[in-house]
Amino acid sequence: MGELAKRLGHLGVAALLVLAFASLGFAQYTMELTSVGDGVSADGVYVSPYWGTINQDGRTIYTGYLICDDFNTESYVDDPWRADSTNAADLNGDEKFTAPSYSDPFNTSITVTDQQAYNAVAWLANGLLETTNVTNPTAQTNYSFAIWDIFDGEAIDPDGGSAGLITQAFAAATGGYAGSNTTVYTPSVRSSSQEFLALSPVVSTPEASLPATLAVELLTLAGVIFLMRRRLAGASR
Repeated sequence: MGELAKRLGHLGVAALLVLAFASLGFAQYTMELTSVGDGVSADGVYVSPYWGTINQDGRTIYTGYLICDDFNTESYVDDPWRADSTNAADLNGDEKFTAPSYSDPFNTSITVTDQQAYNAVAWLANGLLETTNVTNPTAQTNYSFAIWDIFDGEAIDPDGGSAGLITQAFAAATGGYAGSNTTVYTPSVRSSSQEFLALSPVVSTPEASLPATLAVELLTLAGVIFLMRRRLAGASR
């Protein structure tokens, strides 16, 4: 019975390690649109920025502007969805838009990689949230359609104002601009929602607390195994 207890103890520790590290490595988020921002619309759609919240493990980590980069999917107010996150400057391949290259719809001879495309979109998102643009209906429309045009490949901006912005964004991206302050939130089920961007600061679970959490879990398991061994030892007498 002593050998059985030892094996059970080893299996228990291994199982907890797998679960603990899996939970650390695959953080998921719940997102929800709470309003359409200023309610500015163009060509029959509301334009960014919208307003929403981001939760992690049941805790709100962000409330503020959300910027949509996906024209062809629907999202609804007060209809939460699960999402995964990456940094716009450091893609991992799980984003909604992945292609060998993207073209400027107004000048198809200008192309960028998908990484540069996300950096260009981050550049536009930062421009949209500048003080002079964030509540300006014309700027909201032009920046929103510039972001959409990069990924949907169509020049659909009602007044054509996005053309110059895309050229500037591509120039910035190919010139080394990196959207390191921009987080990409991709729906875990791709068809369930649009993809959104949020700009820093986004408060998240401090990395420093993760080892402490793991230590508590391991100590808890150690106590369970200790009790299990005592019971097995008592049963074998």
